[in-house]
Amino acid sequence: DGGRAVRARWVVGADGMHSRVRELAGIGFGGPADPGESFLLADVHVDSTLPRDQVSLFLSRQGPLVWAPLPDGTVRLVATVDDAPREPQAHHFQALLDERGPARRPDRVTGMAWSSRFRIHHRIASTYRSGPVLLAGDAAHVHSPAGGQGMNLGLRDAVALGDALAAGPQALDGYAADRRPLAEEVLGFAAGLTRLAAAPPAVRSL
Repeated sequence: DGGRAVRARWVVGADGMHSRVRELAGIGFGGPADPGESFLLADVHVDSTLPRDQVSLFLSRQGPLVWAPLPDGTVRLVATVDDAPREPQAHHFQALLDERGPARRPDRVTGMAWSSRFRIHHRIASTYRSGPVLLAGDAAHVHSPAGGQGMNLGLRDAVALGDALAAGPQALDGYAADRRPLAEEVLGFAAGLTRLAAAPPAVRSL
């Protein structure tokens, strides 16, 4: 496309879940065959009696709802749904609050800053190294945000890969061998937490 060619000894793919580097290197990115859990997400303006200095988590029969106040006065709502609409509207989130939110003093959505839908996937690269190509971060692994380990895992990939590159070629196989089992452990932990949060109350109590 009119660009220029660059020759490099190593190429690091840290370009996310849809990594072009990983794809061109022919590295597999496997995971469960299902399409992943479906979620709705929005920052809304809401009349509520819930405290604005802490996150509230509602575990209802219909599924979990996260209520997280933000510094600008809006509230971020995140909820699992069976089939998320393409363009979520304020009334979708009002329905979620009515169904899963505070019962004694119900919240009322008065506006919406933005909204989205997304699916959570659990995938991991078949290898972190293919010759001079190495992977790190979401290019190597993606999973549920449950447990809050996604960014930590990617940053630790970067530090470990930096150390391996500085140590020389002999250390790069060690990077690939060491980091993948750690990602498998985090993926399993996050998937378990997600399944638990989305499970019916009778299952969560076991």
